[in-house]
Amino acid sequence: MKNLGTYFLIAVVAILIIKIVWFPNEKEVRVEIPPEIKEAVNATVDNVNKNINKKGYEHAVIDDKENIIKSISQLDDTSKRKLDSVMNLLAIERKQFKEWRQYNTTIAAKDLPAESNDTGYSFKDKYASIEFISPKDTFGKGTFNFTYNAEINYAEYWKKEWFLGRKKNYIDFWIADPRATINGVKRVKIEPKSDNVKFDLNASGFYTDRLNLGVDGGLSVGRTRIGAGYYYDMVNKQWRPLVSLKYRILEF
Repeated sequence: MKNLGTYFLIAVVAILIIKIVWFPNEKEVRVEIPPEIKEAVNATVDNVNKNINKKGYEHAVIDDKENIIKSISQLDDTSKRKLDSVMNLLAIERKQFKEWRQYNTTIAAKDLPAESNDTGYSFKDKYASIEFISPKDTFGKGTFNFTYNAEINYAEYWKKEWFLGRKKNYIDFWIADPRATINGVKRVKIEPKSDNVKFDLNASGFYTDRLNLGVDGGLSVGRTRIGAGYYYDMVNKQWRPLVSLKYRILEF
């Protein structure tokens, strides 16, 4: 019992030394993009899966990994100018920017039935209302009144190719009108900074042929975790150190 603090302190210090010596600038290394590997990324999404659902609505589906960058410096000049205009419009700075998407659509219809009324002709359905007002005299010009109720839908979801496969995230956009066609998608997203090196401290326990209770700390680097703890054996009534190494094979 008297060595509990000593053993555990040594284990924690060892883990911290590993983190400091082996990964001193890990966070900065991930953020910096060496000039020789910078890639000019265009905001236009190349892989757009368009499909028609059972109601006749056209969907534009893209992989959530499309056009994710670490820095706006990776963009080509055209995309940079586009985003600069967007940020000026929103009155934000580059450090505040997270994501921008633009969906280009066309809504077209032919041979819509026109109904005659006292002022001219009109058409109306669930989405659109179009009215033509006839001129009051021979030399006058007619006018149009137009309204469109756009039901714009956006969804994010994941799928698996098989039950043990990785989750793939998708972005889906559609307008609830069979006359709407998706022409293209532009998207730029700044990759969130994730700390690949993490330290944890836990109250813990495990059972073999007896129950052991104690505390442990660990250093996780990607999928690998190095842990050290001190546990009390409930049968022998003794404290003992434990060092563990884990590698995450699957995650769901």
